[in-house]
Amino acid sequence: MTEPRDQEGQLPLPEKTFSVSEYVELWNNFFKKIKPAKVLGEISQVKSGPSGHIYFTIKDKSGTSILDCIIWNRNYLMCGVKFEVGMEVILQGRPSIYGPSGRFSFIADTAELVGEGALKKAYDELKKKLEKEGIFAEERKRQLPEFVHKIGVITSREGAVIHDFVNNLGKFGFETLLVDSRVEGQQATKSLLDSVKTLRDKDIEVLVIIRGGGSLESLQAFNNEALIREIVDFPVPVIAGIGHDQDVPLLALAADYMTSTPTAAAHLINQSWEEAYSKIRAFANILNRIPTEIRRISEGIDRAWLTTIEFLDGHIKDIRQILAMAEQMTKLNDPTRQLKLGYSIARQGGKIVRDASQLKKGDTLHIQLAKGEIETEVKNINK
Repeated sequence: MTEPRDQEGQLPLPEKTFSVSEYVELWNNFFKKIKPAKVLGEISQVKSGPSGHIYFTIKDKSGTSILDCIIWNRNYLMCGVKFEVGMEVILQGRPSIYGPSGRFSFIADTAELVGEGALKKAYDELKKKLEKEGIFAEERKRQLPEFVHKIGVITSREGAVIHDFVNNLGKFGFETLLVDSRVEGQQATKSLLDSVKTLRDKDIEVLVIIRGGGSLESLQAFNNEALIREIVDFPVPVIAGIGHDQDVPLLALAADYMTSTPTAAAHLINQSWEEAYSKIRAFANILNRIPTEIRRISEGIDRAWLTTIEFLDGHIKDIRQILAMAEQMTKLNDPTRQLKLGYSIARQGGKIVRDASQLKKGDTLHIQLAKGEIETEVKNINK
């Protein structure tokens, strides 16, 4: 809806005489209502105030126009750009008139570097700084808990990224809490920071930050120092699924897990569940085979028992034959059998006498008969 205008196309103002303060306030209220503008310029002057606010001037490359600018300390730290004279930047914000001096200034909410070379330089400097601090060290990173159930997700609600992620999550009963955020360019930094802080106190087990592929320029927010430090200090493990053309976003390097796509991030979360289901299926197969194995072992035992019985039965028969033969031989060699045939056994001093030379006259002999014994004295020896 457009503002009503007069016949000359001008916006009408109240028909009154303004004080200076009223007039300045009128314009400042108007500036607050207009959409933030983007302004491109080269920094020609820069200084820091006692409170950390940055006061600077930008100019056109032609040098025909200049614009006084201010960026408040919080926004300056958030943008992650160190202002230097000669640096070309794109500012986003609104104008304002400072009443006490009547000075017109552009109040910048964000600032981003212009040009691939400047972005690459800033990227390399910050990467070197964070590496020195151990931000990217593997030993600092946390393990993803097994069987993740509650997931916090930061990405744009629009587009294919969130759908790719959700559609590739397994059917394991996940609870997903999505926080919609800008993910494009330097202006996304504040939105991403606010989203991270929103999820900090939520009941989640892992934080996932995802977006599709992009150039170094479009991924500026993911190379922001303030955002990276928020991720490092986040209470649960962080997965970054951020596509990139060449240089890996520093946020992805600092995250506990780095994947190349949102789909890969979903598969990473699925992994422990899928492994558990695979083990369950393997155990189920084993359990299904147990009755068959029991039958097989039982049949084997039955066969072994029959074989053993047959083996023992054969040996028992052999033993019986051996015993029968031994009994027969014992009977044949039994001395009493000979005695029954009329033979006798002579003993002298308890020893059997086999040779007459063993005796002398007067020795006492004990003679064993089939029935009874005789004791006699040797009268004569015929050798």
